Amino acid sequence: MLDRFSSLFAKEKSPLASVKAATSWCKNLDLVDPATRGAKVHGVVTDFIAGNQAPTFESLQALMMIDEHVQEAFDAICYQYVSNPRMSKEIEQKLWKDIVGYAHDMVDGYQRFVQAESNEALQKQFAPMMPVVLARSLRYLAIQAKWYYFRFEKVPPKIWTVAHQLYRLSEIGGFDSNPFPTYPASSAEISSCADEYIQMLMLNTLANNNLSIRQLDMVDSWLEKWSKLIQISRKYQEERHHFCVNLQESQGAQKINPELMGEPYRYWGLNDLVNQVQEILGRLMTGASYASLDLGSDARGPAVAELLKHLDVFWTMSMRNSQVKRSERTKVAKAADIIYGLDRICGYVKEDNDKFTRQSREAKDQVDYDEIMDMRLYGFVSSRTKQKSSVATNPYVVNKKQNDWHTWSIDNESNGGLGAILRFSENEWIRPNLLLGLRLNSNENWQIGVLRRIARLSDDEISAGIQVLTSTPVMVGMHSEQSDRIENITVTELGFTGGLELPNVKTALYVPHQIDGKSVNTLIMHSADYGLDKIYQIRARDKRFSVSLGLVLEKGVDWIWVAVNVLRQEN
Repeated sequence: MLDRFSSLFAKEKSPLASVKAATSWCKNLDLVDPATRGAKVHGVVTDFIAGNQAPTFESLQALMMIDEHVQEAFDAICYQYVSNPRMSKEIEQKLWKDIVGYAHDMVDGYQRFVQAESNEALQKQFAPMMPVVLARSLRYLAIQAKWYYFRFEKVPPKIWTVAHQLYRLSEIGGFDSNPFPTYPASSAEISSCADEYIQMLMLNTLANNNLSIRQLDMVDSWLEKWSKLIQISRKYQEERHHFCVNLQESQGAQKINPELMGEPYRYWGLNDLVNQVQEILGRLMTGASYASLDLGSDARGPAVAELLKHLDVFWTMSMRNSQVKRSERTKVAKAADIIYGLDRICGYVKEDNDKFTRQSREAKDQVDYDEIMDMRLYGFVSSRTKQKSSVATNPYVVNKKQNDWHTWSIDNESNGGLGAILRFSENEWIRPNLLLGLRLNSNENWQIGVLRRIARLSDDEISAGIQVLTSTPVMVGMHSEQSDRIENITVTELGFTGGLELPNVKTALYVPHQIDGKSVNTLIMHSADYGLDKIYQIRARDKRFSVSLGLVLEKGVDWIWVAVNVLRQEN
Protein backbone atom coordinates (compact mmCIF):
# COMPACT_ATOMS: atom_id res chain seq x y z
CA MET A 1 0.00 0.00 0.00
CA LEU A 2 2.77 2.42 0.96
CA ASP A 3 4.66 1.50 -2.23
CA ARG A 4 1.59 2.51 -4.25
CA PHE A 5 1.47 5.89 -2.49
CA SER A 6 5.21 6.36 -2.97
CA SER A 7 4.94 5.71 -6.69
CA LEU A 8 1.99 8.07 -6.87
CA PHE A 9 4.02 10.86 -5.30
CA ALA A 10 7.02 10.08 -7.51
CA LYS A 11 5.06 10.35 -10.77
CA GLU A 12 3.80 13.83 -9.97
CA LYS A 13 5.77 16.97 -10.62
CA SER A 14 6.90 19.09 -7.69
CA PRO A 15 3.89 20.22 -5.65
CA LEU A 16 5.60 23.59 -5.30
CA ALA A 17 5.22 24.24 -8.99
CA SER A 18 1.75 25.74 -8.57
CA VAL A 19 -1.19 26.04 -6.21
CA LYS A 20 -3.11 23.50 -8.28
CA ALA A 21 -0.29 20.96 -8.01
CA ALA A 22 -0.02 21.57 -4.26
CA THR A 23 -3.79 21.09 -3.77
CA SER A 24 -3.79 17.77 -5.61
CA TRP A 25 -0.67 16.61 -3.78
CA CYS A 26 -2.14 17.44 -0.37
CA LYS A 27 -5.20 15.27 -1.07
CA ASN A 28 -2.94 12.26 -1.55
CA LEU A 29 -0.90 13.30 1.48
CA ASP A 30 -3.92 12.78 3.75
CA LEU A 31 -3.90 9.05 2.98
CA VAL A 32 -0.70 8.36 4.95
CA ASP A 33 0.22 8.53 8.65
CA PRO A 34 1.57 11.72 10.32
CA ALA A 35 5.22 10.59 10.29
CA THR A 36 5.08 9.79 6.57
CA ARG A 37 3.30 13.08 5.86
CA GLY A 38 6.05 14.98 7.61
CA ALA A 39 8.75 13.05 5.77
CA LYS A 40 7.08 13.69 2.40
CA VAL A 41 6.79 17.44 2.99
CA HIS A 42 10.34 17.55 4.30
CA GLY A 43 11.55 15.85 1.13
CA VAL A 44 9.73 18.31 -1.11
CA VAL A 45 11.15 21.33 0.78
CA THR A 46 14.66 19.84 0.76
CA ASP A 47 14.46 19.32 -3.01
CA PHE A 48 13.27 22.89 -3.46
CA ILE A 49 16.17 24.26 -1.40
CA ALA A 50 18.73 22.11 -3.24
CA GLY A 51 17.33 22.86 -6.71
CA ASN A 52 17.70 25.94 -8.86
CA GLN A 53 13.99 26.56 -9.22
CA ALA A 54 13.38 30.30 -9.18
CA PRO A 55 11.06 31.51 -6.39
CA THR A 56 7.73 32.66 -7.79
CA PHE A 57 4.50 33.96 -6.33
CA GLU A 58 2.75 30.64 -7.10
CA SER A 59 5.52 28.56 -5.51
CA LEU A 60 5.30 30.69 -2.35
CA GLN A 61 1.53 30.17 -2.25
CA ALA A 62 2.06 26.44 -2.72
CA LEU A 63 4.66 26.25 0.07
CA MET A 64 2.41 28.13 2.48
CA MET A 65 -0.54 25.87 1.63
CA ILE A 66 1.48 22.68 2.17
CA ASP A 67 2.98 24.08 5.39
CA GLU A 68 -0.46 24.75 6.78
CA HIS A 69 -1.82 21.42 5.60
CA VAL A 70 0.90 19.46 7.42
CA GLN A 71 0.62 21.32 10.75
CA GLU A 72 -1.63 18.71 12.36
CA ALA A 73 0.80 15.93 11.45
CA PHE A 74 3.83 17.94 12.61
CA ASP A 75 2.12 18.74 15.94
CA ALA A 76 1.41 15.02 16.40
CA ILE A 77 5.11 14.19 15.92
CA CYS A 78 6.13 16.91 18.39
CA TYR A 79 3.56 15.67 20.91
CA GLN A 80 4.91 12.12 20.57
CA TYR A 81 8.34 13.43 21.64
CA VAL A 82 7.10 15.60 24.52
CA SER A 83 4.66 13.04 25.97
CA ASN A 84 7.00 10.04 25.93
CA PRO A 85 9.95 10.72 28.26
CA ARG A 86 10.77 7.01 28.58
CA MET A 87 11.29 6.28 24.87
CA SER A 88 14.46 4.48 23.87
CA LYS A 89 17.56 6.47 23.00
CA GLU A 90 17.30 5.43 19.35
CA ILE A 91 13.69 6.62 19.02
CA GLU A 92 14.48 9.85 20.89
CA GLN A 93 17.40 10.63 18.60
CA LYS A 94 15.40 9.93 15.44
CA LEU A 95 12.43 12.03 16.55
CA TRP A 96 14.70 14.87 17.69
CA LYS A 97 16.57 14.86 14.38
CA ASP A 98 13.33 14.69 12.35
CA ILE A 99 11.70 17.60 14.21
CA VAL A 100 14.74 19.89 14.27
CA GLY A 101 15.67 19.02 10.67
CA TYR A 102 12.14 19.70 9.45
CA ALA A 103 11.97 23.08 11.24
CA HIS A 104 15.42 24.02 9.94
CA ASP A 105 14.53 23.26 6.31
CA MET A 106 11.18 25.06 6.54
CA VAL A 107 13.06 28.19 7.61
CA ASP A 108 15.50 27.76 4.73
CA GLY A 109 12.60 27.23 2.32
CA TYR A 110 10.91 30.45 3.39
CA GLN A 111 14.27 32.24 3.33
CA ARG A 112 14.46 31.71 -0.44
CA PHE A 113 11.43 33.97 -0.81
CA VAL A 114 12.54 36.48 1.84
CA GLN A 115 15.86 36.94 0.05
CA ALA A 116 14.16 37.12 -3.35
CA GLU A 117 12.04 40.05 -2.17
CA SER A 118 14.99 42.32 -2.90
CA ASN A 119 14.04 41.79 -6.56
CA GLU A 120 11.78 44.73 -7.37
CA ALA A 121 9.72 42.64 -9.81
CA LEU A 122 8.84 40.17 -7.05
CA GLN A 123 8.63 42.63 -4.16
CA LYS A 124 5.09 43.79 -4.90
CA GLN A 125 3.89 40.19 -5.30
CA PHE A 126 5.53 38.90 -2.11
CA ALA A 127 4.85 41.95 0.10
CA PRO A 128 1.28 41.02 1.21
CA MET A 129 2.48 37.58 2.32
CA MET A 130 5.70 38.64 4.05
CA PRO A 131 4.19 39.19 7.56
CA VAL A 132 2.95 35.58 7.64
CA VAL A 133 6.17 34.25 6.07
CA LEU A 134 8.33 35.98 8.69
CA ALA A 135 6.04 34.94 11.58
CA ARG A 136 6.08 31.30 10.50
CA SER A 137 9.86 31.41 10.08
CA LEU A 138 10.26 32.82 13.60
CA ARG A 139 8.01 30.06 14.93
CA TYR A 140 10.13 27.36 13.31
CA LEU A 141 13.29 28.98 14.70
CA ALA A 142 11.69 28.95 18.17
CA ILE A 143 10.87 25.24 17.75
CA GLN A 144 14.53 24.51 17.00
CA ALA A 145 15.64 26.50 20.05
CA LYS A 146 13.13 24.68 22.29
CA TRP A 147 14.33 21.27 21.17
CA TYR A 148 17.91 22.28 22.01
CA TYR A 149 16.67 23.31 25.48
CA PHE A 150 15.11 19.84 25.84
CA ARG A 151 18.64 18.44 25.66
CA PHE A 152 20.14 21.22 27.80
CA GLU A 153 22.24 22.24 24.80
CA LYS A 154 23.23 25.71 23.70
CA VAL A 155 21.23 27.10 20.79
CA PRO A 156 23.45 27.40 17.69
CA PRO A 157 24.37 31.07 17.13
CA LYS A 158 23.00 31.00 13.57
CA ILE A 159 19.46 30.45 14.87
CA TRP A 160 19.64 33.67 16.89
CA THR A 161 21.25 35.56 14.01
CA VAL A 162 18.44 34.60 11.61
CA ALA A 163 15.75 35.34 14.23
CA HIS A 164 17.12 38.83 14.83
CA GLN A 165 17.33 39.50 11.09
CA LEU A 166 13.76 38.38 10.45
CA TYR A 167 12.38 40.45 13.29
CA ARG A 168 14.34 43.47 12.04
CA LEU A 169 12.84 42.95 8.57
CA SER A 170 9.37 43.02 10.11
CA GLU A 171 10.25 46.33 11.78
CA ILE A 172 11.51 47.77 8.50
CA GLY A 173 8.33 46.61 6.80
CA GLY A 174 6.27 48.33 9.49
CA PHE A 175 4.21 45.22 10.31
CA ASP A 176 6.11 43.81 13.29
CA SER A 177 3.09 44.15 15.61
CA ASN A 178 0.31 43.69 13.06
CA PRO A 179 -2.05 40.91 14.30
CA PHE A 180 -3.10 38.01 12.06
CA PRO A 181 -3.69 34.22 12.30
CA THR A 182 -0.44 32.44 11.47
CA TYR A 183 -2.24 29.28 10.27
CA PRO A 184 -5.84 30.43 9.68
CA ALA A 185 -7.13 27.06 8.40
CA SER A 186 -6.02 25.14 11.49
CA SER A 187 -6.25 27.75 14.27
CA ALA A 188 -7.97 31.05 14.90
CA GLU A 189 -5.19 32.09 17.33
CA ILE A 190 -3.98 35.61 16.52
CA SER A 191 -0.23 36.29 16.47
CA SER A 192 2.32 38.69 15.00
CA CYS A 193 6.01 38.76 14.18
CA ALA A 194 6.67 40.48 17.52
CA ASP A 195 4.63 37.86 19.42
CA GLU A 196 6.56 34.98 17.85
CA TYR A 197 9.87 36.71 18.53
CA ILE A 198 9.15 37.59 22.17
CA GLN A 199 7.83 34.06 22.82
CA MET A 200 11.18 32.72 21.63
CA LEU A 201 13.09 35.23 23.78
CA MET A 202 11.03 34.58 26.93
CA LEU A 203 11.46 30.80 26.70
CA ASN A 204 15.19 31.53 26.41
CA THR A 205 15.11 33.21 29.85
CA LEU A 206 14.10 29.81 31.30
CA ALA A 207 16.64 27.74 29.35
CA ASN A 208 18.92 27.24 32.38
CA ASN A 209 16.14 26.59 34.91
CA ASN A 210 16.57 22.82 34.83
CA LEU A 211 12.94 22.33 33.80
CA SER A 212 11.74 19.04 32.36
CA ILE A 213 10.72 18.61 28.71
CA ARG A 214 7.05 18.60 29.71
CA GLN A 215 7.46 21.75 31.82
CA LEU A 216 9.28 23.67 29.07
CA ASP A 217 6.67 22.69 26.51
CA MET A 218 3.85 23.71 28.84
CA VAL A 219 5.39 27.12 29.52
CA ASP A 220 5.93 27.60 25.78
CA SER A 221 2.24 26.94 25.15
CA TRP A 222 1.32 29.50 27.83
CA LEU A 223 3.68 32.03 26.27
CA GLU A 224 1.65 31.87 23.05
CA LYS A 225 -0.96 33.92 24.94
CA TRP A 226 1.28 35.68 27.46
CA SER A 227 3.62 37.07 24.79
CA LYS A 228 0.87 39.55 23.92
CA LEU A 229 1.36 41.14 27.35
CA ILE A 230 4.91 42.18 26.43
CA GLN A 231 5.87 45.09 24.21
CA ILE A 232 9.29 45.38 22.58
CA SER A 233 10.69 48.89 22.64
CA ARG A 234 13.61 50.63 20.96
CA LYS A 235 13.92 53.17 23.77
CA TYR A 236 15.02 52.05 27.22
CA GLN A 237 12.84 53.01 30.18
CA GLU A 238 14.53 52.33 33.51
CA GLU A 239 11.34 51.87 35.49
CA ARG A 240 9.74 49.48 32.98
CA HIS A 241 12.35 47.34 31.24
CA HIS A 242 14.14 44.26 32.61
CA PHE A 243 15.63 42.46 29.58
CA CYS A 244 17.22 43.43 26.31
CA VAL A 245 18.47 41.78 23.12
CA ASN A 246 21.13 42.91 20.66
CA LEU A 247 19.93 42.44 17.07
CA GLN A 248 23.53 42.35 15.89
CA GLU A 249 24.71 39.56 18.20
CA SER A 250 24.09 35.82 17.95
CA GLN A 251 22.54 35.34 21.39
CA GLY A 252 19.21 35.70 23.14
CA ALA A 253 17.90 37.72 26.09
CA GLN A 254 20.37 39.62 28.29
CA LYS A 255 20.29 41.56 31.52
CA ILE A 256 20.36 45.32 31.08
CA ASN A 257 23.38 47.37 32.07
CA PRO A 258 24.50 50.92 31.12
CA GLU A 259 26.75 49.56 28.36
CA LEU A 260 23.84 47.89 26.55
CA MET A 261 22.27 50.99 25.07
CA GLY A 262 21.73 52.23 21.53
CA GLU A 263 20.16 51.25 18.23
CA PRO A 264 21.00 47.52 18.03
CA TYR A 265 19.19 46.88 21.33
CA ARG A 266 15.53 46.19 21.97
CA TYR A 267 14.03 46.25 25.47
CA TRP A 268 11.04 44.75 27.24
CA GLY A 269 9.58 44.48 30.74
CA LEU A 270 7.88 41.73 32.73
CA ASN A 271 5.39 43.66 34.87
CA ASP A 272 2.23 42.64 33.01
CA LEU A 273 3.44 39.07 32.51
CA VAL A 274 4.24 38.56 36.21
CA ASN A 275 0.88 40.13 37.16
CA GLN A 276 -0.83 37.60 34.89
CA VAL A 277 0.98 34.67 36.53
CA GLN A 278 0.18 36.00 40.01
CA GLU A 279 -3.48 36.49 39.07
CA ILE A 280 -3.71 32.86 37.91
CA LEU A 281 -2.07 31.68 41.14
CA GLY A 282 -4.49 33.80 43.15
CA ARG A 283 -7.47 32.27 41.37
CA LEU A 284 -6.09 28.78 42.02
CA MET A 285 -5.77 29.58 45.74
CA THR A 286 -9.39 30.72 45.86
CA GLY A 287 -10.61 27.43 44.38
CA ALA A 288 -10.82 28.13 40.64
CA SER A 289 -10.74 25.05 38.41
CA TYR A 290 -7.83 24.45 36.07
CA ALA A 291 -10.26 24.37 33.14
CA SER A 292 -11.31 27.96 33.87
CA LEU A 293 -7.71 29.24 33.77
CA ASP A 294 -7.17 28.64 30.03
CA LEU A 295 -3.86 26.86 30.58
CA GLY A 296 -4.49 24.01 28.16
CA SER A 297 -6.24 20.65 28.40
CA ASP A 298 -3.19 18.91 29.89
CA ALA A 299 -2.63 21.50 32.66
CA ARG A 300 -3.91 19.72 35.77
CA GLY A 301 -2.79 18.95 39.30
CA PRO A 302 -0.31 20.24 41.88
CA ALA A 303 2.64 20.07 39.44
CA VAL A 304 1.07 22.87 37.38
CA ALA A 305 0.65 25.06 40.46
CA GLU A 306 4.29 24.45 41.41
CA LEU A 307 5.41 25.38 37.89
CA LEU A 308 3.39 28.61 38.04
CA LYS A 309 4.97 29.42 41.41
CA HIS A 310 8.39 28.80 39.92
CA LEU A 311 7.68 31.21 37.04
CA ASP A 312 6.38 33.83 39.47
CA VAL A 313 9.50 33.53 41.64
CA PHE A 314 12.01 33.40 38.80
CA TRP A 315 10.61 36.24 36.71
CA THR A 316 10.06 38.40 39.81
CA MET A 317 13.68 37.78 40.75
CA SER A 318 14.71 38.69 37.19
CA MET A 319 12.86 41.99 37.49
CA ARG A 320 14.72 42.86 40.68
CA ASN A 321 18.11 41.73 39.43
CA SER A 322 17.82 42.96 35.84
CA GLN A 323 20.36 45.75 36.34
CA VAL A 324 22.67 44.05 38.83
CA LYS A 325 26.21 43.88 37.51
CA ARG A 326 28.14 40.79 38.51
CA SER A 327 31.27 41.22 40.58
CA GLU A 328 34.60 40.15 39.17
CA ARG A 329 35.28 36.46 39.70
CA THR A 330 38.49 34.91 41.03
CA LYS A 331 39.48 31.39 40.01
CA VAL A 332 39.75 29.01 43.00
CA ALA A 333 39.84 25.27 43.69
CA LYS A 334 37.75 24.51 46.79
CA ALA A 335 35.00 22.21 47.98
CA ALA A 336 31.79 23.20 49.75
CA ASP A 337 29.19 21.26 51.71
CA ILE A 338 25.68 22.09 50.44
CA ILE A 339 22.28 21.51 52.05
CA TYR A 340 18.86 22.64 50.87
CA GLY A 341 15.38 22.95 52.34
CA LEU A 342 14.55 25.52 55.02
CA ASP A 343 13.88 23.00 57.80
CA ARG A 344 17.12 21.15 57.18
CA ILE A 345 19.11 24.40 57.02
CA CYS A 346 17.53 25.55 60.29
CA GLY A 347 18.71 22.34 61.97
CA TYR A 348 22.34 22.88 61.03
CA VAL A 349 22.29 26.61 61.78
CA LYS A 350 20.86 25.85 65.23
CA GLU A 351 23.74 23.46 65.85
CA ASP A 352 26.17 26.28 65.01
CA ASN A 353 24.25 28.69 67.27
CA ASP A 354 24.32 26.21 70.19
CA LYS A 355 28.05 25.66 69.74
CA PHE A 356 28.62 29.42 69.82
CA THR A 357 26.49 29.73 72.96
CA ARG A 358 28.44 27.00 74.73
CA GLN A 359 31.71 28.63 73.79
CA SER A 360 30.46 31.98 75.07
CA ARG A 361 29.40 30.41 78.34
CA GLU A 362 32.78 28.73 78.76
CA ALA A 363 34.57 31.98 77.99
CA LYS A 364 32.62 33.65 80.81
CA ASP A 365 33.47 30.79 83.22
CA GLN A 366 29.82 30.00 83.71
CA VAL A 367 29.19 26.75 85.56
CA ASP A 368 26.64 24.18 84.42
CA TYR A 369 25.76 22.29 87.60
CA ASP A 370 23.90 19.56 85.69
CA GLU A 371 27.08 18.77 83.75
CA ILE A 372 29.11 18.72 87.02
CA MET A 373 26.59 16.33 88.59
CA ASP A 374 26.75 14.04 85.54
CA MET A 375 30.54 13.96 85.71
CA ARG A 376 30.42 12.99 89.38
CA LEU A 377 27.79 10.29 88.89
CA TYR A 378 28.75 8.81 85.51
CA GLY A 379 32.13 10.23 84.60
CA PHE A 380 30.65 11.86 81.44
CA VAL A 381 27.95 14.32 80.44
CA SER A 382 24.77 12.44 79.52
CA SER A 383 22.91 13.03 76.27
CA ARG A 384 19.84 14.12 78.24
CA THR A 385 21.84 16.91 79.92
CA LYS A 386 23.26 17.99 76.57
CA GLN A 387 19.74 18.08 75.14
CA LYS A 388 18.48 19.98 78.16
CA SER A 389 21.27 22.54 77.72
CA SER A 390 20.39 22.92 74.06
CA VAL A 391 16.69 23.33 74.77
CA ALA A 392 17.39 25.89 77.49
CA THR A 393 19.17 27.96 74.88
CA ASN A 394 16.47 27.54 72.27
CA PRO A 395 13.52 25.24 72.89
CA TYR A 396 12.53 25.05 69.24
CA VAL A 397 14.23 21.82 68.23
CA VAL A 398 14.59 20.88 64.57
CA ASN A 399 15.17 17.26 63.65
CA LYS A 400 17.85 16.58 61.05
CA LYS A 401 19.88 13.72 59.71
CA GLN A 402 23.63 13.66 60.12
CA ASN A 403 25.84 14.14 57.05
CA ASP A 404 22.92 14.65 54.66
CA TRP A 405 24.75 17.27 52.61
CA HIS A 406 26.15 17.31 49.09
CA THR A 407 29.72 18.28 48.18
CA TRP A 408 30.23 20.73 45.33
CA SER A 409 33.46 21.77 43.65
CA ILE A 410 33.88 25.55 43.92
CA ASP A 411 35.41 26.94 40.74
CA ASN A 412 35.37 30.69 41.39
CA GLU A 413 34.58 33.32 44.01
CA SER A 414 33.32 36.88 43.77
CA ASN A 415 32.22 39.60 46.13
CA GLY A 416 29.22 37.95 47.76
CA GLY A 417 29.04 34.78 45.72
CA LEU A 418 30.48 31.45 44.62
CA GLY A 419 30.60 29.57 41.33
CA ALA A 420 30.40 25.78 41.44
CA ILE A 421 30.88 22.93 38.98
CA LEU A 422 28.74 19.87 39.65
CA ARG A 423 27.37 16.72 38.09
CA PHE A 424 23.75 16.91 37.01
CA SER A 425 23.13 13.20 37.66
CA GLU A 426 23.96 13.75 41.35
CA ASN A 427 22.03 17.03 41.73
CA GLU A 428 18.81 16.72 39.70
CA TRP A 429 16.95 18.60 42.48
CA ILE A 430 18.58 21.98 41.76
CA ARG A 431 16.46 24.91 40.58
CA PRO A 432 17.11 28.66 40.36
CA ASN A 433 16.15 30.55 43.52
CA LEU A 434 16.63 27.49 45.72
CA LEU A 435 17.59 28.33 49.32
CA LEU A 436 20.92 26.74 50.28
CA GLY A 437 23.10 26.27 53.33
CA LEU A 438 26.83 26.12 52.55
CA ARG A 439 30.20 25.89 54.27
CA LEU A 440 33.71 25.63 52.84
CA ASN A 441 35.05 23.35 55.57
CA SER A 442 33.78 21.48 58.63
CA ASN A 443 35.27 24.04 61.03
CA GLU A 444 33.21 26.93 59.62
CA ASN A 445 29.64 27.88 60.39
CA TRP A 446 26.92 27.30 57.83
CA GLN A 447 26.16 30.30 55.58
CA ILE A 448 22.90 31.06 53.79
CA GLY A 449 22.80 31.44 50.02
CA VAL A 450 20.45 31.37 47.06
CA LEU A 451 21.08 29.48 43.81
CA ARG A 452 20.93 32.20 41.17
CA ARG A 453 22.29 30.73 37.95
CA ILE A 454 22.44 27.33 36.26
CA ALA A 455 24.19 26.63 32.94
CA ARG A 456 24.72 23.25 31.23
CA LEU A 457 28.38 22.72 30.29
CA SER A 458 28.06 19.15 28.96
CA ASP A 459 25.72 16.15 29.21
CA ASP A 460 26.45 15.65 32.92
CA GLU A 461 28.24 18.83 33.97
CA ILE A 462 26.60 22.03 35.19
CA SER A 463 27.88 25.37 36.43
CA ALA A 464 25.92 27.00 39.26
CA GLY A 465 26.12 30.52 40.67
CA ILE A 466 25.34 31.07 44.36
CA GLN A 467 24.69 34.42 46.03
CA VAL A 468 25.65 34.39 49.71
CA LEU A 469 23.05 36.27 51.76
CA THR A 470 24.80 36.04 55.14
CA SER A 471 27.63 34.20 56.87
CA THR A 472 26.09 34.71 60.34
CA PRO A 473 22.51 33.36 60.32
CA VAL A 474 20.60 32.67 63.53
CA MET A 475 17.85 30.05 63.81
CA VAL A 476 14.84 31.47 65.61
CA GLY A 477 11.60 30.01 66.92
CA MET A 478 8.35 31.85 66.16
CA HIS A 479 4.85 31.46 67.39
CA SER A 480 1.71 33.48 67.14
CA GLU A 481 -1.50 33.34 69.09
CA GLN A 482 -3.33 34.05 65.87
CA SER A 483 -4.69 31.25 63.72
CA ASP A 484 -1.74 29.47 62.13
CA ARG A 485 -1.03 26.36 60.09
CA ILE A 486 -1.16 23.07 62.01
CA GLU A 487 2.23 21.60 62.96
CA ASN A 488 3.21 18.10 64.00
CA ILE A 489 4.30 17.88 67.63
CA THR A 490 7.67 16.13 68.09
CA VAL A 491 8.60 13.92 71.00
CA THR A 492 11.34 16.38 71.91
CA GLU A 493 8.85 19.24 72.18
CA LEU A 494 6.53 17.15 74.34
CA GLY A 495 9.43 16.32 76.66
CA PHE A 496 10.26 19.98 77.12
CA THR A 497 6.73 21.21 77.76
CA GLY A 498 5.29 18.20 79.54
CA GLY A 499 2.61 18.12 76.84
CA LEU A 500 0.79 21.16 78.25
CA GLU A 501 -0.05 24.43 76.46
CA LEU A 502 2.39 23.85 73.58
CA PRO A 503 2.35 26.87 71.22
CA ASN A 504 2.23 26.35 67.47
CA VAL A 505 5.99 26.75 66.98
CA LYS A 506 7.62 27.51 63.64
CA THR A 507 11.26 27.95 62.69
CA ALA A 508 12.91 30.66 60.63
CA LEU A 509 16.31 32.21 59.99
CA TYR A 510 17.33 35.66 61.18
CA VAL A 511 19.45 37.34 58.47
CA PRO A 512 21.16 40.72 59.00
CA HIS A 513 20.70 42.85 55.90
CA GLN A 514 21.15 46.36 54.54
CA ILE A 515 18.69 48.38 52.46
CA ASP A 516 19.96 51.69 51.06
CA GLY A 517 22.90 51.54 53.44
CA LYS A 518 20.73 51.05 56.54
CA SER A 519 20.76 47.90 58.66
CA VAL A 520 17.42 46.12 58.89
CA ASN A 521 16.16 42.98 60.66
CA THR A 522 14.95 40.28 58.30
CA LEU A 523 13.63 36.73 58.51
CA ILE A 524 13.60 33.87 56.02
CA MET A 525 10.50 31.80 56.80
CA HIS A 526 8.13 29.30 55.24
CA SER A 527 5.79 30.93 52.72
CA ALA A 528 2.81 29.43 54.57
CA ASP A 529 3.77 31.36 57.73
CA TYR A 530 3.74 34.77 56.07
CA GLY A 531 0.95 37.25 56.57
CA LEU A 532 1.31 41.02 56.36
CA ASP A 533 -0.87 41.59 59.43
CA LYS A 534 0.70 38.88 61.59
CA ILE A 535 2.56 39.52 64.83
CA TYR A 536 5.02 36.88 66.00
CA GLN A 537 6.84 36.24 69.24
CA ILE A 538 10.43 35.49 68.28
CA ARG A 539 12.99 33.70 70.42
CA ALA A 540 16.62 33.95 69.30
CA ARG A 541 19.13 32.39 71.68
CA ASP A 542 18.33 33.94 75.08
CA LYS A 543 16.31 36.92 73.77
CA ARG A 544 12.61 37.33 73.05
CA PHE A 545 10.98 39.88 70.75
CA SER A 546 7.55 40.74 69.43
CA VAL A 547 7.74 41.61 65.73
CA SER A 548 5.45 42.47 62.86
CA LEU A 549 6.16 41.42 59.28
CA GLY A 550 7.00 44.14 56.79
CA LEU A 551 8.43 44.47 53.28
CA VAL A 552 8.86 41.30 51.20
CA LEU A 553 12.44 41.24 49.93
CA GLU A 554 12.24 38.02 47.91
CA LYS A 555 10.15 34.89 47.40
CA GLY A 556 11.09 31.28 46.74
CA VAL A 557 8.67 28.50 45.84
CA ASP A 558 8.43 27.45 49.51
CA TRP A 559 10.19 30.29 51.38
CA ILE A 560 9.91 34.04 51.75
CA TRP A 561 12.41 36.68 52.90
CA VAL A 562 10.83 39.61 54.75
CA ALA A 563 11.89 42.64 56.74
CA VAL A 564 10.54 42.73 60.30
CA ASN A 565 9.70 45.57 62.64
CA VAL A 566 10.63 44.98 66.29
CA LEU A 567 7.68 46.08 68.43
CA ARG A 568 9.22 45.34 71.83
CA GLN A 569 11.79 43.20 73.56
CA GLU A 570 10.44 40.92 76.26
CA ASN A 571 12.07 39.80 79.48
